Amino acid sequence: MSEPTLSSKPDLAEWQSFVRRLVDEQHWTKEPNEVFIRFAEEVGELAKEMRKKWKLGSAASATAAGELADVFMYLCDLANHFNVDLEAAVRDKHRANRGRVWKF
Repeated sequence: MSEPTLSSKPDLAEWQSFVRRLVDEQHWTKEPNEVFIRFAEEVGELAKEMRKKWKLGSAASATAAGELADVFMYLCDLANHFNVDLEAAVRDKHRANRGRVWKF
């Protein structure tokens, strides 16, 4: 099996397909509960990087970039488990939010 590849400017559907192929090729877990727990762990690791930036005033790090990438890939994986087209979901949510009044 050849390694999954991406075009130079992939859309969300291509990202989701890439993650699906990567999960299959690498034999990563396909158990949705475990995928969600791993997603939550990555969000926690991202939170740690955010805290460093906030408390220490440090610039964005390569570690933060890696954590953001992990969160994004697990999000794509979760969307695949739920058969959610992320691009359509974001467009639908944006459309719904346009008519919403935000109270702060």
